[in-house]
Amino acid sequence: MLPIALKGLLARKLRTALTGFAVVLGVAFVAGTFVFTDTIDASFKDLFERTQKGVDVSVQAKKPVDDDFTLAPLLPSSTLERVAETEGVDAAAGQLEGQASLLDAKGEPIVSNAGPTMLFSTVEERFEPLDYGEGDPPDTANEVAIDKATADDQGWEVGDRITVAARTPAKPYTIAGIATLGDVENIGGASFLTMTLDEVRRVTQQDGFSSVVAAAEEGTTPEQVKANVQRTLAGRPVEVRTGKEQADEQAQEIGEALGFIRTALLVFAGVALLVGGFLIFNTFTVTVAQRTREFALLRTLGASRGQILRSVLAETVVIGLLASALGVAAGLALAPALSAMLAAFGLDLPNTGTVIEPRTIIVGFIVGTIATVVSGMVPARRATRVEPVEAMRDSVTPGAGRIRRRRVVLAAGLTVAGLALLVTGLFGDVGSASATASLMGLGALVVVFGVALLAPVLVRPLASAIGRPIERVQGLTGRLARENAVRQPQRTAVTASALMIGLALVVFVTIFAAGARASFDKVIDEQVSASLLVLNKDGYSPMPSDVADRLREVDGVQAVSALRFETGKVRGVKGTVPATGVDANLPKVLRLDWERGSDALISGLAGSRALIDTTWADSHDLGVGDTIHVTTPAGKQVDYAIAGSFDSNDFLTGNLVVSTTAMVRDWNSRDIAVAMAAGAPGVDAAELRRRAAVALKGFPSADPMTVGEYKDEIGAQVNQLLGLVFALLSLSVIVALLGIVNTLALSVHERTRELGMLRAVGMSRRQVRRMVRSEAVITAGIGAVLGLVLGIAFAALISRPLADEGFQFALPVVTLLVVAVLAALAGVVAAIPPARRAARVDVLRAVTTE
Repeated sequence: MLPIALKGLLARKLRTALTGFAVVLGVAFVAGTFVFTDTIDASFKDLFERTQKGVDVSVQAKKPVDDDFTLAPLLPSSTLERVAETEGVDAAAGQLEGQASLLDAKGEPIVSNAGPTMLFSTVEERFEPLDYGEGDPPDTANEVAIDKATADDQGWEVGDRITVAARTPAKPYTIAGIATLGDVENIGGASFLTMTLDEVRRVTQQDGFSSVVAAAEEGTTPEQVKANVQRTLAGRPVEVRTGKEQADEQAQEIGEALGFIRTALLVFAGVALLVGGFLIFNTFTVTVAQRTREFALLRTLGASRGQILRSVLAETVVIGLLASALGVAAGLALAPALSAMLAAFGLDLPNTGTVIEPRTIIVGFIVGTIATVVSGMVPARRATRVEPVEAMRDSVTPGAGRIRRRRVVLAAGLTVAGLALLVTGLFGDVGSASATASLMGLGALVVVFGVALLAPVLVRPLASAIGRPIERVQGLTGRLARENAVRQPQRTAVTASALMIGLALVVFVTIFAAGARASFDKVIDEQVSASLLVLNKDGYSPMPSDVADRLREVDGVQAVSALRFETGKVRGVKGTVPATGVDANLPKVLRLDWERGSDALISGLAGSRALIDTTWADSHDLGVGDTIHVTTPAGKQVDYAIAGSFDSNDFLTGNLVVSTTAMVRDWNSRDIAVAMAAGAPGVDAAELRRRAAVALKGFPSADPMTVGEYKDEIGAQVNQLLGLVFALLSLSVIVALLGIVNTLALSVHERTRELGMLRAVGMSRRQVRRMVRSEAVITAGIGAVLGLVLGIAFAALISRPLADEGFQFALPVVTLLVVAVLAALAGVVAAIPPARRAARVDVLRAVTTE
């Protein structure tokens, strides 16, 4: 039976290729994701190993608050002396890091979504991790070295003058050198600068060291020096590691921080494979129906049901293995494409060489083969039901299959079970965020299968609703297209369901993005009374506190309130808590949604009083009058009495609010996140923004915006993220459209005699093409309707628990209509090859085909 199965595949080369192509795309996405993320991990590990060049031991301060966005405190300057005097240490050096704003030729900050411009102090040559392809490290306070990527992008060369700003006003520097970190020209897309240690201390207004590194004496191992340094610094809150351990720790931290990229890409790959599974299922279902006579002849010649089953499954295994091999190979080409796509959206990650782990190849073959075999299992079982007597019957186009009641019951049961899982994940307490996400993902998957099983019941009414207008415009060809779509409702339903999955996700993301924008706009309109908001031009970095002082001097500004953001740890509460430092002017620019308390509490926060977000407080059984014990990033232990509570729906305050005085004193908060200014009566906001821009020229990173401009800026960021998601979902939509091509091609082959008869009685080639295209439009329309309904349902359900957080459910009607129209147009495009093939059917040969 195996030779027969292989000969059957070779006899149907195009059909086999179309079936396998869906698996190729899905496996390529999986393999490409692993290659891409493994390459990133290895590249970062290589980078961090380079940063530890010549380092045998590295010392950093412990982070009192373990959070990705919280920096460790600085080491006292005396740490360097203690380490240098330790037994076994040959040399030691202190390093200081910070952030800066690098200005282009027009005086505008060079902004990157990958992160702010990093600032490093120079170190002696034995510890220098940078390679200076041009020039040398800076020697004076007026010199700077810059990364090669930024220099090339801006057209800068050694000797050019550039401007840098940090906590101090902007200052011009001479480029002394252009550096790389090994073969990498920047740090994950972010620029970097190096200055002398004293100059870094001046511009960042910091004292101490970010780290102290040491080299061991000859004959002393790094482990021995590490033990000696630990004894020297015993009792101090420091982390002592060997250079290799430090590199591994940094690589692990960045790997965990970027782990969401791998998870997200694998989810999209899973969607593509799921859609491909529908295509494979439909293809094998149709081919099994068309090969009824072939299977019956085999049964007549003595083949058992088991042999027929193994024959069809052998075909799926062969297709799965071949497609998986091609998919893994295609994944190698897809990995750079994924990197380029993320770079286009501002996330330029390092690449020091492609990494192909054995796991990538193994997983690719397993995923591709299993997906193919599972998708072909049901059609293979149907093939075993063919009786030998079928070999004596004429080959005819299969009629409409009866939709069994148990199918409807199973579909309804799966849909209800999936909804129950979704509701449990949304409203139940299932533990960690990953467990909740997994439960909700499983629920969504079960709902999709339930709707797909129920889809054949919906084909006739949906095809009628979509096809009637086409019939009125096209007449007979439109009617035939509608009748062809409902002739095999299960086939049409499976083809439409593949498109339904991709469109449902597109609709869900579109609605969620629209809801996020609407929610943000509503809260800003209701609660922000400021005329101006000043943020960093990159949208996330803090600004010098002097920005607020300069803003207060602007003519027409009545009041200014600056907010500081930090992260702390509350005793007895799992995880960290975002905290905000506010001053007494906050009520003049922002209206808090009070639960218990009033604006009068703001001016009384000085000392050890705090406000808390109601939702966060309720989830941790906290209330007004309670006292919480907080560990700050500075390592201080502070008790705060809860004086009031509010609903943090404005996106500008954290769960814990303390005074600016407390934030500076206890949290060591040096910079502000946003400054809001209230304008005097009668002063136009646009004019106020112009005046503020002039006053803040000394702080080029500060970006004054009106409230309307701020909302537009947030909307642009949402749209950018939306574009990235759409780009990742496009693969699943392509696979779904391929399913329409495949199904129509098989249908045309199946209806050869019918098409010949239609041509014989006078139907033109143009009418044949129009009929097939209309059938594709109806099928795509059914998928679009189901996708719209499913996407809207998912969005409505998931937005319910977020309503308490201020989320507004919004339907972008125009966008959804555009999605539906594009789906129909995509159906027309997908129908072009089958329609052309149908129009070329030879009349005489067709009418004699059995």
